[in-house]
Parts: sequence; structure tokens; C-alpha cells
Amino acid sequence: MRAAMRIVAYGTFFLVVTCCTIFWTRFTGGLAFVWLGTAIASALFLALPRAQHFMAAAFLTMMSTVATSLFGFGPVWAFPLALINVFEAWFIAWLLVRIRPERDYIESERGIVWLGLLAGVVGPFAAAIPGGLLVTQIVGGSAQFHAFSWLVGHGLGTLLVMPLALLLTSYREPLVMRVREVGKVFSFSAVVLLTLAISACALLQSTLPSLFLPIVPLVLASYHFGRFGASITVLIITAFSAVTLGLDVGVFAELHLELWQKVLFVQFYLSVLLLISFPLAVALKQRQRFLQELVNREAMQRLIADHSDDALLHLDESGTIRFASPASTRLSGHDTVEGRHLAAFFGTFDRKIVVDALALAARCPGQTEIIERSVERGGQTRWLEAKLRAIEPARKQASTFVVTIRDVTERKLAEIQISREARTDVLTGLPNRRALLGVLEEQLEFADERPFGFALIDLDHFKAINDSYGHAVGDKVLQQVAGIMRDSASDDCLFARIGGEEFGLVAVGSAVDNMAIICERLRLAILRNVMTENDGGHFNVTASIGIARISERCSSSMAMQAADGPLYSAKAAGRNCLRFAQHMGHFVPAGTNDMPASPLRAIR
Repeated sequence: MRAAMRIVAYGTFFLVVTCCTIFWTRFTGGLAFVWLGTAIASALFLALPRAQHFMAAAFLTMMSTVATSLFGFGPVWAFPLALINVFEAWFIAWLLVRIRPERDYIESERGIVWLGLLAGVVGPFAAAIPGGLLVTQIVGGSAQFHAFSWLVGHGLGTLLVMPLALLLTSYREPLVMRVREVGKVFSFSAVVLLTLAISACALLQSTLPSLFLPIVPLVLASYHFGRFGASITVLIITAFSAVTLGLDVGVFAELHLELWQKVLFVQFYLSVLLLISFPLAVALKQRQRFLQELVNREAMQRLIADHSDDALLHLDESGTIRFASPASTRLSGHDTVEGRHLAAFFGTFDRKIVVDALALAARCPGQTEIIERSVERGGQTRWLEAKLRAIEPARKQASTFVVTIRDVTERKLAEIQISREARTDVLTGLPNRRALLGVLEEQLEFADERPFGFALIDLDHFKAINDSYGHAVGDKVLQQVAGIMRDSASDDCLFARIGGEEFGLVAVGSAVDNMAIICERLRLAILRNVMTENDGGHFNVTASIGIARISERCSSSMAMQAADGPLYSAKAAGRNCLRFAQHMGHFVPAGTNDMPASPLRAIR
């Protein structure tokens, strides 16, 4: 029902407009000077679902037949002309939907270009050939001339009214609503009156060349009232042009041309005005929308910045802070950071890292660089994470930067704890096999320059302990042995549990030449430690130790084998003793090793 009412409303409006167009603009007895009905019909087809197009086409054909019968070529030719007119409108709507499904015909530059091409050229051209042939049969003359007149008159008329018709289909009350939106009822009325006055002065007089004068209200209306204002203004100028041509007065009457040539000139003049006004109105509309989006985005960013726990920063090309959110004060430790370099958030020795990150971000705009550093705040160590990105510069300007900084202390401590747990033996609390292999890899990389000591420690007859006393007692034995090793550890000695009852020792620095002493003291401490079984009985545990001095680069497995050989020798010699490897190097007098004093400090 609603669709039927819309078809009737548009069809009635189509009838009125086409009657007026035929009556006022058939200056040469042929086709109308400008045909506005196609735009109204195309807008209707665009607004309706495809299933209702046939109903709309039938009603529009009937209305067009009535108009042509009353004011045009008479009832004999009215129906075939109506079919061509309605087909043209439907074809334009079909092309627009097919080629530009976004339906942004009056919203963007691309949309207006496609509207001009399809509604102003392609659609009228498709109907101009059969229309020109039909008009030739009616009034005679050249089919090419009538086809050209059809193309120009229908193309110009469609472009003049189509934007306004599309606005009518988009808004229920376009005039009232658009004027109410801008809040300038009197301004709009003033622009309309100004357009009427200037058009009258420019077109009704013939003394001065004044065809450029209507451009003034045209631009003014486009600027203040957008597409709607541009459409109304061009229609007013078109109406004045049609009146002056019909009455043969004013500036067009003084042209020393035949009437059909004057018609072409006026059509060209109106086309130029149309090309000036509507693209300008669309561009201004987009600019207004863009500025409003900027305002909204700035308000949202300001709200986020004021209530965010993260520091939000904007830096100039040198890395100096030009804007900082309130959280910056807390995270930086300064009363204000604006005017300071980004490095103010970090330690003194971190400035080069910050500068390098800014330079890398500037070379790759859009790519996020991350800085994660520890800082001292209020006597505590905190971790800050900065994410920075360069803004794509306009033209050849230097890049500026946007930065977020947040406190990631909790996350960092959790990561450190996870890493520590991943490298710690759960039962004994000593570093595990992974940690030991990591240290071995580091030391082996420079073993030819800085030799180090490596030992494997294996508890004797540990399987018998588990079998005799149970695994719970065996676990206590491992824990007590681990406690002895912790007591023997130092910055130069790292003990680790490799697995089962096997342990490892890495010695660096001065401890390399004291490996025999260190391992013998460990053996005696394990031997003298009294173990307690479940029923209160006591027993002792012994350990066999294989020692190797690594003085050349090799794999970690080869280093393990170097100490594994003397360990088997110690087992074969009756256990509870030390044996030394011979093939990986020899022990040298103390004081000749230049290894740093405490490279293992971070592992313990």
C-alpha cells in the first residue's frame, strides 16, 4: 500500500512537471528544451524494490502519454514516446544500481561522476536513437539533429533534477528538514530571493555581459545549503533562462543565432553552472562531514586520554612531547613532560635506545615499535612498555609520532617468574637441565678464550635407596644434597640437577683451577650428611664425580661426554671418589684465567 501511494505521488508529480516542461520549453515545435521527467522517474525506480518496477513503469507511461497528448505531439504519438521516456528512466536507474551499488550518487566525488556519466550521457544516449527516429516521423527533419536534441535536453534535465529527486527519496520532508538542520530559515529565503534578483538582472537585460553573475548565489547556496541549495539555485536559473528564451527577451535575445542555436547555447550555459555547483556542494558536504568526524574523534580521544591509566603522547619530529595525557605525570615521575624528550620516561642510559626506536619508526610509518625498559620510581623498580608509531607525513614533511606508555610491572614479574620456574627443578629448587644447558652454550661459545670447568655428580646406589626406603625418602635425599650444593655455590659456581640422581657443576673464573678442591669438599659434605629413613634409622649417601676442563669450542653434548667419561671411571674405581678428564684440556695454575668474576650470578 505504501509503495502504491509512493508511485501515485511520484507519478502525479511527474505528470505536472512534464506538462509544464512541454508547454514552456518547446520553442521550435520539436523536442522540449529541457526534459525533467526522466530524473523524477529514475529516482522512483531507485526507491522501489525491483518487484514493483512494472507497476511504476505502467503508471508513469500512462502519465507521460497524457502529458504528450495534451501539450506535445498529440495522442497518436504519445504512447510510443512515453514508452521511450519511461524506458530511459528505468535504464538509468538500472545502470546506477548495477555499476554503483554503493548508491553514493550525491555523497562522494566518484558517485557524482558516475551519476553524471550514466544519467547525463549513457542513459539519454540509449533513448536518443529511437526517440530521434520517432520524432523525425512526426515533424520531419534530420534524425541526427533530433537525436542530438534528445540527448542534450534529456541529459541536462536529468542532471538538473536528479540530485533534488534523490534527496526527495532520501528525506520525507527535504526542504523543511534540511533548513531546520542548519537553522537558517531566513538565510535560505534570502539566498532564494538573491538568486531570483540576480538571475533577473543578469538574464532579462541585454546591455551588459552578465551571464557570470548567477554564479555568485549559486556558490553561496552550495556553500551554506549543500546539494539541496545547489539544486534549487540551478533550477531557478534554468526557469529564468527558459522564460527569456520563450519570450525572446534579455541577454539571449541579443544573440545573433537561430532559435535552435540559442537553445543549444543556453543548454551549454546551464551545464557549466551545473558542473560548477553540484561537485562543489558534494565536496563541501564531505569536508563538513570530515570536520565533524575530526571533532567527534578528538572529543573521544580526549575522554580516553583523561581517564586512561596509560600515558598517551604526541611527539614532534624530534621526539619532543607536544601533548601528554594526565597519566604521563605518574608514569614519568615528572611534574610535566610536555616539552621534554620521550627519553624522560626512561633511565639516562636508555636515551640511545629511544632515539633509535624513533628513527626506525620514522623510516617505517604505520609500523609499531616497542620499547620495554625497567626504571626506578619511588625507590622501586618498575617496568614501562612504550609503543610508538610514526604518522604518515603529508607531502615532504618530517614524521610526527604517537606513543602509548603503560606500566607492565606485574606482567613482567610474571614473565620472569614463569621463566625462572621453567629453568628451576621443582623438587630441589636448583637450576634444571635446561638452565644448565643454557649456561653451557654461553660458556662454550668462548671456551677457547676463556676455559671453564664442568663436572657431573652422581649419587651412588640411589636406586637401592628408593627400593629400600621408598621414593619419599629418595626425594628427601635429593633435597638435602641440593641444600649442600646451594651452600657450596658461589658467583663462580653453578650447581644444577640434570635429572634423577645426577647433578652438574659449571665453574668459571678462579673456581676453574679450584675444581678439585670444590668437588672434594662437596663429596665429603655429602658423605658426612646423615640421612634419616622412615622408621627413624640412619644411613649415608656417597657421590661419584667426573671433572673436565673445557678449553675449546664444542657442542654441549660433547662437553657432557667430556665429564661423563671420568664419572664412569669414578664409578669403576669403587665410587665415592673424583676422576679427571684428560682429553679436553689440562688444569693450569691459578691466576692465568681471565674469565669475568661472576658470569653465573643471573642464573642462581
